[in-house]
Amino acid sequence: MNQRHYFGSSETERKLGYLREYLTAYSVALKNKNFSRIYIDAFAGTGSRTETRAVLPIMGEGEDSVVEITTPGSARIALETKPEFSLVLLVERDQTRIAGLRAAVKDYPGSRAHIREGDANDVVQRICARYSWHSERMRGIVFLDPYGMEVSWQTVQAIAKTEALDCWYFFPLSGLYRNAARDPAKLDASKIEALNRVLGTDSWRTEWYEEPEPQYDMFGELIGSARRVYDVDKIEAWVRARLQTEFKGCVLKPKRLYHSNGAPMASLFFAVSNPHKAAVKLATDIAGHILKAGISSHV
Repeated sequence: MNQRHYFGSSETERKLGYLREYLTAYSVALKNKNFSRIYIDAFAGTGSRTETRAVLPIMGEGEDSVVEITTPGSARIALETKPEFSLVLLVERDQTRIAGLRAAVKDYPGSRAHIREGDANDVVQRICARYSWHSERMRGIVFLDPYGMEVSWQTVQAIAKTEALDCWYFFPLSGLYRNAARDPAKLDASKIEALNRVLGTDSWRTEWYEEPEPQYDMFGELIGSARRVYDVDKIEAWVRARLQTEFKGCVLKPKRLYHSNGAPMASLFFAVSNPHKAAVKLATDIAGHILKAGISSHV
């Protein structure tokens, strides 16, 4: 039974378009190299995405209606990539989505696709630690596309330590600034824990916030309190700097994606773990061209 996975918007299509272009260009560039190429999808979903779109009435008759449009998700995009990957690992923990993934894999007989069930952080970290990437002549791409703030910094570190994987990370920018309240008094334990887990440090608590200059009311009482002085742009730049401490190759300036109301949604980061100049140049030339060519009314 085909399981529908309802999510996304035009920005989702844009994000997946970047991924599709990169996977194709990457596979072509390495097809004659003596490498095994691996693709890891940490939040694979069902393999497809379904969204509803409004349809205008014809010739002014009737009422507006909606139609369901189903398009390939990241997993199917990887399975459709030519030349094919040596290995495609699809990670998912939800049993309903796993059923959809199994059906998707059957549509590509002969592909070296495997489904890994479980928490994305645990599975990706195990995969990264399992292989001797350079001695086994393995290279690959990881796609981190969480539903929220699920990715731990330990997973980022595990990917970077391979020095063999390129990483596309759909970073949850809106979740970050929602949890990092402007008033630090509103930072409860759960928000602090979530931010520490995603960022791998608690230094944001001192770097993003500052005490204002002392001010007093007419009775001589001290007024004013600490506040977050980092806006979305500064937070995004700070995250990029954090990623650069782990990825020895490079971290490109991210592509910002937006909610339908214009509010920042996420930052699509591209990071290279391989420190060798040739690998960095190849990866960044491809990804840089794709991101630069992307068209958005917000750019």
